[in-house]
Amino acid sequence: MNDLLLIAAILLPCWYAWKRSVERGRVEINHVTTFSFGFLFYWITPLAVRVWAPRLNFPLSSIWSALFRPQYIEPYAVSCVALYLCFLVGDTLAMKRFQPRPAHNGAKVPKLALSLVALAVCALALYLIWTMRANLFRYAQPGETQVGVARGAVTACVVLLGVVALIATIDRPEISWPRRLLSVYFLPLIAIGGMMLILGSRLYVASLLLMFLIYQTNLRGKVKLRTVVTIGLVLICLFGAIGTWREGSSIKGAFFNVLLEPMEGSLSLVYYLRHNGIAWINAPTRLIGDFKNLIPTVLMPEKIKMLKTPGVYRPLGGLHSFVSFNLNFGLVGTALLWFLLPIGLRYLKTRLSATLPATIYILCSGWLAFTFFRDPFYISLVKAIVQNSILVPWAVVLFGRLLTAACAPADESLLLAASPQIGDV
Repeated sequence: MNDLLLIAAILLPCWYAWKRSVERGRVEINHVTTFSFGFLFYWITPLAVRVWAPRLNFPLSSIWSALFRPQYIEPYAVSCVALYLCFLVGDTLAMKRFQPRPAHNGAKVPKLALSLVALAVCALALYLIWTMRANLFRYAQPGETQVGVARGAVTACVVLLGVVALIATIDRPEISWPRRLLSVYFLPLIAIGGMMLILGSRLYVASLLLMFLIYQTNLRGKVKLRTVVTIGLVLICLFGAIGTWREGSSIKGAFFNVLLEPMEGSLSLVYYLRHNGIAWINAPTRLIGDFKNLIPTVLMPEKIKMLKTPGVYRPLGGLHSFVSFNLNFGLVGTALLWFLLPIGLRYLKTRLSATLPATIYILCSGWLAFTFFRDPFYISLVKAIVQNSILVPWAVVLFGRLLTAACAPADESLLLAASPQIGDV
């Protein structure tokens, strides 16, 4: 029975992702692609290791079998299949309900606005790198938060630079990639992002790369399947090699370093299943409190301690999203949320001809592959999706509109300020 459930949990998302992403040997990376990848990588990989590894003499399989007890395998597997079916049904219904809007030439975000925002973020990043250098460039010790806070602050600047670069890319698709990568929007992003990649922010950099692949395949043209597979393998080798280098281990362990990512994140899952079981319904009281993370750290220096999820074992910092969803919504509430999520994303996808909806869609879809499934809600939902994917793009676009209105003649400023051309969601 466990084998059948596991096979269903693997084949269902693989089939649906292929159906919605691949056509005639060409790939469109969209929200179904990234969601299905994250689901398989973080939710199904630990289950597959638990069911099949003992038969293959997989390293540490006996320890994992002891942690992931047999009585939890079937309930967890059934929950995974049922929840993905909710996502599948919601996405299918949304495809029938929403039709793509025709392309139109809307107003662009002024270059001056994007340049000013990029300059301000670069200045902030350099300031943070200098003032936090003592913690930024050293290894973190168990239990301390200073290194994480320092790297998190600089990584936030990298994400903001990525948002600006994405808006500039969406607004001006005629610019070639070689010329674009040498622009003022991309050079700081590449430099600071490369530094953070070496320091350990692998998944954030991977998410940003994925976002530009989503842009490329949705707004510029689908890519050959062979090209996507090659890029994926190269990135897996790269990020695995960086992980082994940071740990001081052999480069030969790059593959297992990548595989350890979902396994380490699942320690919180097996602990939760063992001590709490699976709840049918819960109130999102913890998620409401997680919205404190929208408050700048300068105004609330102790907010990191306040945002720690109580009673959940997560020794390596990550929190399996099954735990977060079950704590806040229960199985029934999560099913409803997973049904509604693709409906919202499909709605945005039909409005890719406008800057703001396109930006929000690409950013949200990019976070689904990693952050959505492996970080606590105060990071994945509050910080990555609500703040960085919705509020920040909206603020940048609004700043551009206000700047345009301020620079326009007096008789045109009111019309420009009220213009919806940049794209109303």
